[in-house]
Amino acid sequence: MENSTPTHESWLDHSLSSILPRWNVRTLIIIVILVLAVISRFAMLGVRTMSHDEVNHVVPSYDLFQGKGYRHDPITHGPFQFHIIALTYFLFGDSDFTSRVPAAIFSVAAVAFVMIGFRKYLGNAGSLIGGLLFLISPYMLFYGRYTRNEAFIELFGVVLLYGILRYLDKGDHLSLFLVTGATVMHFIVKETAYIYTAQALLFIGLLFLENVTRVHWNSKKRKNLFIYLMLAAVICLMAVLGFAVMNAGNSEQAAAAVETAKPALSLFAIGEIVALALVALLGIAALVIGVKTLGWKTIRSLRSFDLLMLLITLVLPLLSAFPIKIMGFDPLDYQSQGLIRSGIVVAIFFALAIAIGMWWNRNLWIANAVLFYGVFTIFY
Repeated sequence: MENSTPTHESWLDHSLSSILPRWNVRTLIIIVILVLAVISRFAMLGVRTMSHDEVNHVVPSYDLFQGKGYRHDPITHGPFQFHIIALTYFLFGDSDFTSRVPAAIFSVAAVAFVMIGFRKYLGNAGSLIGGLLFLISPYMLFYGRYTRNEAFIELFGVVLLYGILRYLDKGDHLSLFLVTGATVMHFIVKETAYIYTAQALLFIGLLFLENVTRVHWNSKKRKNLFIYLMLAAVICLMAVLGFAVMNAGNSEQAAAAVETAKPALSLFAIGEIVALALVALLGIAALVIGVKTLGWKTIRSLRSFDLLMLLITLVLPLLSAFPIKIMGFDPLDYQSQGLIRSGIVVAIFFALAIAIGMWWNRNLWIANAVLFYGVFTIFY
């Protein structure tokens, strides 16, 4: 007997005409929003006078276009913007208009990506509303017509989120490459990559804990102990962040005072180290309990675990400055002793990242690491 239950088709999926059956209401709305995005980003793009921020980006880009080379300066953020603006000058000539073309293109691309890529996760109406909000956002609109890094971040941010959601949904390798690609592109654009990566890791970490607590535990007592240890680790992590903020303020005051030959750890730095050690110890204890009870096979089968391993190992070497700073030294000390000290920390972090990555998934990690550090090394 046939199923007589009627299927409810969304009005967004209704065909516009019998001549073009694949052209539905949703397609028409996407086209309208994209046309408005192009007009709002490109109309009179070169009319406004260049601002101070834009000049800081345009001049090095023009010098690179003129063959004078490029020297990275963290004050003006990542190198990607200068290279793509120089490429735009090469293709279309140098002007106020062409200086802003890359930002406009990436801003339009972000609007399109939200509407098309997030349909499965936001639904028909949700993805269209998301694209509309990206279109009319005053912040997105301003920086979509401005020679700065925000328009690039706009796109890479949504691609990173999409890659994470896609992998949690499908578990395919392409999703991991999207996560890696979006992350490294953000790192060559602006230092906000550290913030976005931290937010992603926080979300994935909490999701991993939720996944672990949902699988079957043979011992309820061990499960509760695991949860308590992880909660304590999270509290200590909050303490680390608090001590870090206070230590940063204390460092500024110390810099204004007379410099000493040998750096001394402040109470805030000591608190930061102790809290960080507690995070590690509590995390390791929880991990041991989880592995003994559930087994590595169960833990490694969780897709949130894969995302954690991938992101942590890729960015771990880039966090080398933090322990150097916590120990009271200057990560920007380029004298021989400072370089040796920094080199040792970087080497340890790289070795740790490689070891964890190879243990997690040898071939997949190598492929993603080559993508990440291939792009990162070329630009930096």
